[in-house]
Amino acid sequence: MKQSFVKNFVFCVIILALVGIFVMLPRESGSSAVVSLPDGEQVIIPLDEDKQYDFEAGEYTVHLLVDDGSIRFVDSECPDHVCEEFGKLSMDNEQASCVPAGVTVVITQ
Repeated sequence: MKQSFVKNFVFCVIILALVGIFVMLPRESGSSAVVSLPDGEQVIIPLDEDKQYDFEAGEYTVHLLVDDGSIRFVDSECPDHVCEEFGKLSMDNEQASCVPAGVTVVITQ
């Protein structure tokens, strides 16, 4: 019985140590956002520098804000502002669109 407890205890300690190491590893850097504009142009925006980007998209101006490794629509001039409700995008393949302006943002690693 005692031997089983010791084996289980050692196993748990090893698992916890591996989890701790995994959590402490630096996150993959180099994430970026691909912004697709209605004219077919694509703009790649790095997510490692906080900055605001403004794009003219037809009759609308779309404002994108990069902060803390994420990007989001802010204060866009579209009529419904649904794009602003997507919030911050930071994970690979997350995406958001401003349909009236025809602008799409996709996160890539």
